[in-house]
Amino acid sequence: MTQPGEKVKWRAHFNQLIARPIPKSEFPVIAKRMFDDGLYCVLSPDTGYQWYSGRYAVSAAAVREVWGLSRSQWSRYMGWVYEEDPFSSLGGEVDETQIPNGSSNEGH
Repeated sequence: MTQPGEKVKWRAHFNQLIARPIPKSEFPVIAKRMFDDGLYCVLSPDTGYQWYSGRYAVSAAAVREVWGLSRSQWSRYMGWVYEEDPFSSLGGEVDETQIPNGSSNEGH
């Protein structure tokens, strides 16, 4: 599990100056590692999406920063998340009654 303030090293060459595009074949691996770390994304046709760490809402910016993703990497990854909705299959259906009211689409 990631420690507070620690960036996740999901790629062998983590300290590069230029962020290379992430191949789509790596997206499921990243989603699985996020889920294993207690992180998941809930998609909604009404509000967009919301990231959670356990039961607590977290901002998309915080997720992107901790995982060390550039804006373009994040944009491509989130496009894939919208298409595939990987977190619903990783952990089963999310019981939306357990999500606190007032959740916003902080990623938008």
